[in-house]
Amino acid sequence: MQSKSKIHAGISIVSGKGYGKAVIIHADPCSFTVMKIEQKMVKDEIKRFENARNKANKYYDDYTKTNVISSGKDSDVSIIEMYKYIVNDKTLTKQVLYNISNEYYTAESAVRIVMENIIETFKVTDSEYFKERGKDVEEVRNKILFYLTGDGEKSNTPFKEDVVLIIKRSLLLSDIIGNNVEKIKAIVCTSSGKTSHAVIVARSNSIPVMAISDFTTLNIDDGIEVFVDCDAGTLTIEPSDNILDIYYTYVNEIKLQKRKLSDYLNKPVFTRDGIMVLVMANVSLESDVSLALNNGADGIGLVRTEILFNKNFDFPTESDQIKYYNAIFDNVEKSKNICIRVIDIGGDKIFNYMDVYEEENPFMGCRSVRIYREKRELFEVQIKAILKAGKGRKYRIMYPMITTFSEWNELRTFTKEIAEDLGLECPELGVLFEVPLAILEISTFLDTISFASIGTNDLIQYLSAADRGNAKVNYLYNPIEPAFLKIIKTAIDECNLKGKPVSLCGDMASHPEFTILLLGLGLLNFSVAPPMIQIIKEIIVSVSIAEIKEETNHMLSNLKSTEIVAEWIDYMNDKYCKLVFSKYNFIPRTKEL
Repeated sequence: MQSKSKIHAGISIVSGKGYGKAVIIHADPCSFTVMKIEQKMVKDEIKRFENARNKANKYYDDYTKTNVISSGKDSDVSIIEMYKYIVNDKTLTKQVLYNISNEYYTAESAVRIVMENIIETFKVTDSEYFKERGKDVEEVRNKILFYLTGDGEKSNTPFKEDVVLIIKRSLLLSDIIGNNVEKIKAIVCTSSGKTSHAVIVARSNSIPVMAISDFTTLNIDDGIEVFVDCDAGTLTIEPSDNILDIYYTYVNEIKLQKRKLSDYLNKPVFTRDGIMVLVMANVSLESDVSLALNNGADGIGLVRTEILFNKNFDFPTESDQIKYYNAIFDNVEKSKNICIRVIDIGGDKIFNYMDVYEEENPFMGCRSVRIYREKRELFEVQIKAILKAGKGRKYRIMYPMITTFSEWNELRTFTKEIAEDLGLECPELGVLFEVPLAILEISTFLDTISFASIGTNDLIQYLSAADRGNAKVNYLYNPIEPAFLKIIKTAIDECNLKGKPVSLCGDMASHPEFTILLLGLGLLNFSVAPPMIQIIKEIIVSVSIAEIKEETNHMLSNLKSTEIVAEWIDYMNDKYCKLVFSKYNFIPRTKEL
């Protein structure tokens, strides 16, 4: 499956992710044949038109009663009322009846001629709003024709499994409301404005929508598995297991976001044998902070500052940066710690204003703090902004991509000098260990760092020499590789021995199926995606560290393959987490590693 995956770029209309089997909906013919009748057939044809119009009206009435009102979505009600207004519009009806009575057109031809004229009038306007209203008329036209042709007498076959609609034309509301909505996991269409009523209904039903202008490049048939990631702007045909892991993580996060936080999870939690474990959050935006605290975060374990730089065309000024950091600080209680990571530029994050030469392998080239050593003026601006915003706050500064002790010592000294020049107290300084050379020599750093964090994403990538985004080699990117686990355990043990706080802020920490394993490795500080905080805390309070460590050490002493680790994780999760997973309706993915 890995080599079959094909990725296509699209434009996100409604954010989110969806996965299911493709259902192809072809474009309607651009032209139609005008049909006429004999004069004696006029009454019957008018009757056909009135019956179809009444059925369309009843359809919208019934949909409002059964689907919209019960869900309380007022926006959907107003949309349906607009469609009913069009169906019952006297001018439109009068024109259709005239074409049947005087021009002797069939009801289908009369409806098409009248409504096509209205649609074309809307299309040629410069207003995006009126262009979208043309699609509303198109929706009603299709519904009336649906009943005129007799298709309306046939009952729709409900989708029995999750589907992704591949619509080779503009999105219409009937594509959504004519089917069982809960099975539609995503929609791909040629176009649809963000103000269209179909898009509004898709958004209210949490259905991601993506536009792809050229379907000729899509080699896709009914029933093919499709993954739509509107957050990344990609459509993947026959997604790999690695890509599906992204989807199921997303699904689990959405489920957890909908749960109400229990009072006891709003504070630091303790294991059954009385060991306190902190569960902090990874954030980028002010809104992330609110989500984190609403889910019971014990602090902010990682502030990714790249978002501040990425959205600017020029390097952000000191005042711009201070404003960003203040927005983060102001939303967190002063008793809770905040860890700010200096900008991790380079690799796949090169900005226009960065005068950085092109490299053949940017992920292993001049990136992150390596750039800062060359461009001290940029580093100084960020450090000054953090120090000024952090005055009187409880916070830390963390440096990514540190490779050698001399590199760390140089940056640490420079930061302290800036604080001294400003007359401000220097906060705790620490290292994000994500380069193999650094983590293997972590003991060398422990006398001079205040804390440590382990970044599993890049660390696994560098250790395995495998790009996790490359479908051909991502099977090698595996967080339960025995050698990797032994390196993690050694690093955690070294920090605990020296009394230095150590956290783990990579994706691995955000997967609840790994919580037992990480506790067994000695981790007592997690930094995770905000929606995962609750379930991870629930797991922590249900276990004894002493028991977990004993079973983990036994597993590690007999460790020979990832299969052994995967079986052990499944066994431990069944033993300790089954009730928690069931309570949160969480789907573990370890069986597929």
